[in-house]
Parts: sequence; structure tokens; C-alpha cells
Amino acid sequence: MKQNRAAILFFLVFAFISCIPISSFAEQVTTSDRVESGVNIREAASSNGPVIGVLSKGDKLKFVESVPYWHKVLLNDGREGYVSKSWTVLIPDSPESPSSIPFAVHFVDVGTGDAIIIDMGDKEIVIDGGESTTVLADYVKRVGLIDGPIELVVVTHGDSDHWKGLARLLGTDGVLDAPYAALEFWEPGYDRDCNSSSDTGRASYLDFINSVKTKVPAGGFKRPLEHFHAPAVTSNNPQSITLNTISHAKITVLHTDSTPSGNSCSYQINNAAIVMKVEIDGIKFLFTGDANGKERDENSPGTPKYVEKLLLDLERNNPGLLKADVLKVPHHGSETASTQAYIDAVNPKYAIISASTRHHLPKDTVINRYTNSQRVILRTDTNRESNKDHIVCAKREGQVYCNYADIYE
Repeated sequence: MKQNRAAILFFLVFAFISCIPISSFAEQVTTSDRVESGVNIREAASSNGPVIGVLSKGDKLKFVESVPYWHKVLLNDGREGYVSKSWTVLIPDSPESPSSIPFAVHFVDVGTGDAIIIDMGDKEIVIDGGESTTVLADYVKRVGLIDGPIELVVVTHGDSDHWKGLARLLGTDGVLDAPYAALEFWEPGYDRDCNSSSDTGRASYLDFINSVKTKVPAGGFKRPLEHFHAPAVTSNNPQSITLNTISHAKITVLHTDSTPSGNSCSYQINNAAIVMKVEIDGIKFLFTGDANGKERDENSPGTPKYVEKLLLDLERNNPGLLKADVLKVPHHGSETASTQAYIDAVNPKYAIISASTRHHLPKDTVINRYTNSQRVILRTDTNRESNKDHIVCAKREGQVYCNYADIYE
């Protein structure tokens, strides 16, 4: 199944970057894994064109030709129409080897917390798992993202809204009959030991970490991460690495700290965060966890401190290092992060905010700092129903495009 999905994604990306007829490569068009019900069929290659039908989930139509952003298809009644490339895939007539690497990055709406899946067909990286014990595992099962060992699991730091969902996914809570295995596991190595009598989450977090240790192959458990991959803020020598099982994803560990500083327990936990840049096929993603950048009571633009200051110091010595096409906005859009200097250095095309209304995040002052005429801001807290604002990013015609998974065009 993984191999089949890899082949489909392979041809999806090939179709995205090609504007010439490719009937020699594919005969039919079907819905992508991300579609839950169906995709509109338009009379013209435009989202403003009249809808003349629906390609239901799992159904197929004859492929005619590829045009920018659309597949031209032949309906069963003989009419021709167009379906969006973003939400459909080509079924190949015979395997080919296009140079582009197929991938999709899922920012899962887990309510409270972060959960990200980088899906590269038959390879996956999972970053954080959300507070809910069920949402991430249910999403993975419903979409069919993982059906083999996960190449890399990353817990950015020890807050429960970043690891509890992984306990279910990896089977450390003993609920799933067939949990997912992980070949490699990264974690900052900070035990939440920050002189707080109210830190009741420390024991359960360490139970999770110790359980994970028994499930990851020898050599794959990397805690503290800085002992295995020195962060660039420490070495001042940013070096990208590749995993043995994923040669085409370049990962740069920018920050991690097993002995973080901070003026409160919560700041220390967040200042331990793993910040990593991942580049796939020329598209750059910056994942930040809850890394702090400023004092909570200091509004715009904010004086860079903590992790953001370290990253900006690194940027001054390595111009362009922080630049990314897609940024996972730090700390759910809280006023503890996102100084204007940091936003300007990253300058993302898409700013993805994983937040919940329960915590009244993101803050409007933070949103205002990200807002400009070129940037797209996507949030997991905008739907009337919880766990519905899943966001997916993929490459199309040389560029990254992100949108909500239930918007098919």
C-alpha cells in the first residue's frame, strides 16, 4: 500500500510540474488520499467555471491532457471537464522516473498542540502529536498515511500538547493492537525538572520517554539530541543531515537544549525546543515547536530573546539560513514568540498556526505581525467544528501550495 501511494504521489508531482499532455504516462484520474467526499468537475480550467459534476472519492475518469493547475478529463456521458490537480492524482499506465520528489506535509488539526506528518510516499517523518490521545492516530488511519515503520519521530519538547498523541500512535499507552513502529526518535533531553511543584506532567512524560526507548531500534533513540546532532546555534556551523532511510530530505537542526534557561518553568520547557529546517526538492520548511522569542507582556514588534535571539545571531553569520517557504509559527501564535525581526528573517510564503480556541490563541497582535500582501496565514482554529482544519502542503509547478484539506480547489 505504501508503495502504491508512493507511485501515485510520484505522478501527482510530475503532473504538477508539467504542462504538456502526458497521456503516455497515465490513463485515468482519481481523487487523492486527502479527499473525504469528492472533487468538483468544472466546465473550464478555472475555479470560477460552472460545476458540471463531481468526481466522488475513489472513482476514476479518463485522463485527456494536463493544463496548468488542472487535469482535463472525459466524463462518462462524453463531455469533457476539468478537475483540480491539487486534489486528484494520475493513475500511471506504466512506471516512470521523473526527477521531482513527491511529498505532502500535513499539519493535523489536533485541537490543542502541534502534530505534523511529512509524507514522502513510502517514507514519513512525524513531528509532535498533540494533546489528544486519539486525533492523530485517527487521522493517520483515516487518510492512510502510514502502513509501515515511521522513519523519524520528533518530540520538540516536553509539553503534553506535543507528545500525548504520539503515545497512542507509537503504542506506549498500550491501547492500539497494532501501533506504528519508529526507526528513529529525537527529543531534547530536558526532563521538565524546573523547580515547579505544580509540574505534575513530568512523571508521565518520563514514563512516555522510557517506554519509547524500549520500542526504538538500538542507535535510533537520540536523547538528548544535542549529543548526536549538535545544533547550529551551538556549533555556529549549520550542517544539513540526511537519514539513512530518507536521502532526499535534508534536515538542519538549528536549536535544541537539554539544559535550557528561562525565568519560569514554562519558559525553560519551551526553550528546550528542537527547531529544525527540512528541505525537500527545494522547498524549505521551518518547524519551531514552542520556541520562545520574547516576553509575553511585550507586544509588537518585540525584542528578540531566548531561542529567537540565538537563531537571529546565527542568521547574521549565515545570511539566508532561516529563510523558509513554510513556517510553523512558534508557540501557537502566543505573544511569547514571533518577534518582527524573526518573522522578517524567515519571510515565509505560508505561516501555519496550530492553535486551539481553548487557549485563546493565536493572539491578534501576533497575526498582525505576520500579515502582509504576499503571505498566506492558515490556522487550525477557524472551523466551527474541532479537528476539521487539517492543512496540507505540496509542490506544484515548482512552488509549494498549502490549503485546508477539505478545500478541493
